[in-house]
Amino acid sequence: MKDNALWGTFKRAHVQRWFLLIFASLSIAAFLSPTLEVAPTDYKVGDVAVKDVRADRDLLVKDKRATGRKREDAARRVLPVYDYDPSVLAEVEGIIHSAFSLMRRYRVEGVRKDEGDLKEEVERILGFSLSPNEYKALKSHRFNGRVLKSIVDLIAPLMKKGIVSNKELLLQEGIVVRNIKTGQEVIRRDLHTFLDYHEAKEIINKAINKGPQAKDVPAELRGVILKVAHNLIFPNLTFNRQETSSRRQQARNRVKPVLFQVKKGEILLKKGERVTQEGLLKLEALREGWRKNNTLAMILGLIFLTAFFITVFYLFSTKNIKKISLTTKDLFFFVLVLVSSLGMARISAFVAQALADAFPKVPFTSYYYFFPIAAGAMLIRIVLNSEVALVYSIFISLLSGLLLREGIFFPIFYLIGSVVGAHSVARCDQRFELIKGGLLVGVTNILLTSFYGMISSELFVVNTLFNLIMGLAGGVAAGVIVVGLAPLVESIFGYTTDIKLLELANLDRPVLKDMLMKAPGTYHHSMIVGSLVEAGAKAINVNPLLARVSAYYHDIGKIKKPQYFIENQKAGDNRHDKLTPSMSSLILVSHVKDGIELAKKYKLGSKIIDIIGQHHGTRLINYFFQKAKEQENPGVQEVDERDFRYLGPKPQTKEAGLVMLADAVEAASRALENPTP
Repeated sequence: MKDNALWGTFKRAHVQRWFLLIFASLSIAAFLSPTLEVAPTDYKVGDVAVKDVRADRDLLVKDKRATGRKREDAARRVLPVYDYDPSVLAEVEGIIHSAFSLMRRYRVEGVRKDEGDLKEEVERILGFSLSPNEYKALKSHRFNGRVLKSIVDLIAPLMKKGIVSNKELLLQEGIVVRNIKTGQEVIRRDLHTFLDYHEAKEIINKAINKGPQAKDVPAELRGVILKVAHNLIFPNLTFNRQETSSRRQQARNRVKPVLFQVKKGEILLKKGERVTQEGLLKLEALREGWRKNNTLAMILGLIFLTAFFITVFYLFSTKNIKKISLTTKDLFFFVLVLVSSLGMARISAFVAQALADAFPKVPFTSYYYFFPIAAGAMLIRIVLNSEVALVYSIFISLLSGLLLREGIFFPIFYLIGSVVGAHSVARCDQRFELIKGGLLVGVTNILLTSFYGMISSELFVVNTLFNLIMGLAGGVAAGVIVVGLAPLVESIFGYTTDIKLLELANLDRPVLKDMLMKAPGTYHHSMIVGSLVEAGAKAINVNPLLARVSAYYHDIGKIKKPQYFIENQKAGDNRHDKLTPSMSSLILVSHVKDGIELAKKYKLGSKIIDIIGQHHGTRLINYFFQKAKEQENPGVQEVDERDFRYLGPKPQTKEAGLVMLADAVEAASRALENPTP
């Protein structure tokens, strides 16, 4: 019971359509999902690759070594930072002033203090020891201002230039001098102007002995002045290691990675060849891209996007395009062709990779021109109609573009090829027309490829020649595929194509021969109706072949009881005279049902079967209805009009309406005694 209930639920049209939506979304998402056959993770430089590994997308690969070298070069270009402290000179001058002021104050104030204590206090302020003679020389000159000025004049100019502890540490390119008080920075490349401690002492020695100060400094003071100056010369330009390191790290961080491009389809590792460092970098970049993309969110996103895409297109098409009114069978066929075509494109992409390995002179993308995408649109057109084929063309072109990821050209290429292919088989009445349609697609592919070559300035290059050949071959292949699949589709799905109709139009078909033998009047009637509807179909621009062939078969149900139909009766022999009106009506109505059964038996196709069932609509058999009314007995059950109507339905297509109209016109014309020629 549960199985029957489940099957009953599944047979509902809306359930089946939901199933098709889910099936299509999952299938398309699976084909569009990027896949990568990841190489073994234990490859090292020098290993031999056991298989070819090819990029399935464009990649930007980071060259770690080149990036490292570039960053170190940037760090080396950062000049070292030296802090210049102008307060050092002020501190030195303050020390000298403090020592000299102390001694002068004691002298002026006449303070009595042990000489040894005074010497120690002066030494404490100066920060170094004085010999008794040096102290005595300063005291003899009363620590006067001229001596103080001589010392400051020796020290100040040197410290203003900048004194470093070790000049050898200065780089040749220059340094950044940063004033730690003001924060101002200056780049100095004239490093010879800076002094180290030893150079400063030599300059002081020369100045005290031969410089301008020499004549102003008494000989007995030169020694002590030199000692004081030597001991109070301090480096005021110091290397800031932390700041320099920080700036060099910032310089490294500002350097962008060195990247090189890997094109889709490029071989990363070649089977049988040794793995290089560059090959490993490319492989890791490919793995990294795959790890980022191969997520559950991406797969679900593809499924939902595909489902939304299909739903929007379906709703728009069915609501706004009149000729798109698809049954569940039509939708299943549409989805099957779409998924199969996309799957074929996916497989073809893998084959293209193998061919590119075998024939490296042929560009990888040239094989994309060979993909017979137009075959699906051509098949949809000959089975359904041009509107559905157009929607299909848009679908498959967009999806193929997403699959190949080669820019905007290929979706346009496939779209135009599909539209041209569908148009070329719009009135296809023999199988060779399919080959001609494929050839037309090939010519269209050549034109599109040439136009693209002109746009990209590559018209007269070898690659474009390969593309032209592949495009032509792809169009012809599409025609060949449709020739092979069309009979299969007709057989499996019960569709009636123009090719099938042309075969059914052959008057040597068994059922038509049977009708000619058993119901010659009906046969003649059907031929006339066929001529009428063909002319009418051409006038209103519907399928004249379908209308004519349907007319040939619309009355095949009369074969079972031919003598009960007036066109097959001999003069004066009417079997209905012996029957009740209700029985006569039943016989007339039954020819529709019998015709449907025969049509199914001879596999005439759904379009003809539908027209057979609709060619009388729900029309009232008025003659026998009125006769029944005349024979009606008030005491018996009242005559029911429904017993004298055809079961229908009314014509659902223009072709069915034409057959109904022509059938009535031809029958009425036979009742005329003197018909107009």
